[in-house]
Amino acid sequence: MKISIIVPVYKAEKHLGATLDSLIGQTHADLEIICVNDGSPDGCAHILETYAARDARIVVFDQENQGVSAARNTGIAHATGDILMFVDADDTLVACACARVNEVFETQQPDVFTFGLECDPPEAAPASLRRELAPKDMVYEGFEPALLFKDHARPYACRTAIAHDFAQREQVRFEEGLPLAEDQVFYFGVYPFSKRTVLSSEKLYIYRMNDESVTHEAICGRDALLKKLDSHLTAIEAICRIWTERGMHDFCAAELLEWCLDFTMLDIGKLPAADQHACYARLMECLDAHFGKPCENFARRRPTKACLADIRGARENDPVIAPSHKVRYYLMRRGLLRCAERVLMKLGIVK
Repeated sequence: MKISIIVPVYKAEKHLGATLDSLIGQTHADLEIICVNDGSPDGCAHILETYAARDARIVVFDQENQGVSAARNTGIAHATGDILMFVDADDTLVACACARVNEVFETQQPDVFTFGLECDPPEAAPASLRRELAPKDMVYEGFEPALLFKDHARPYACRTAIAHDFAQREQVRFEEGLPLAEDQVFYFGVYPFSKRTVLSSEKLYIYRMNDESVTHEAICGRDALLKKLDSHLTAIEAICRIWTERGMHDFCAAELLEWCLDFTMLDIGKLPAADQHACYARLMECLDAHFGKPCENFARRRPTKACLADIRGARENDPVIAPSHKVRYYLMRRGLLRCAERVLMKLGIVK
């Protein structure tokens, strides 16, 4: 089967050659390598031109800078392969990755295949991140909430391959305009609609941990936190919009509520009280609109209900969620060992 590998390119001249070498060196040769130069101001254009002249499988599209999601969408629009894969311009694939992806699609015919990811260097990734990067070996016929909420099958869209006909049928696209969390929106728009999803613990993708990576920028200070939260809240709004448009108002309602709190609560709690109120007001407005009624009506577990009640009844200029409610919530979500690990990481005792 032909595989289209979509590579968004922006300010990646330091590692782009290694990325392209890993793609043209795949043991599965039936490839289309779609490189979208997203207005990169460095030497990426010359590197792409040089590699395209050497290997006819490399196709280059140029556009003004619009962000990684827009670049991936350009690649999807021009893809002609049976399978779509996504590789960032500073990462690599193991040599057999495409062969393994092709084997899974030929033998199991999934709509979606999500595999494992290895960080480079491995010691740069904290234990909390490493746990998220390798799903269990599973096959799902249709959708189960575990795909989104338990199986370590997101984020990082670069470790997911999708059937091209599935992408066309479900109009799969990346949410444009998001500097962070676009991968989260991708998965909420993919897994619920896949007729068959295969998960594999095999680590086929090498994710380069570097200082330039947006994902690993240190988030500190009010302005940086507000910028991060704006992206995360925009992602939640996009997820609710996608599900609302599909008539999925109460779909996985309790799980979605808990995930939205988990995704935002720690960062919101670091802000001054006035900013906390503004962020939570935006979150609740989105969730209430999606569910068509007060969102706390859909909460199942007591710690979630307590946090939502605090948000709904918070007084102006007071901290929004009681610390005891927040502690109970995260003990419920993550368990005692992971909560203790996070405290030790914050203290610098463990990595």
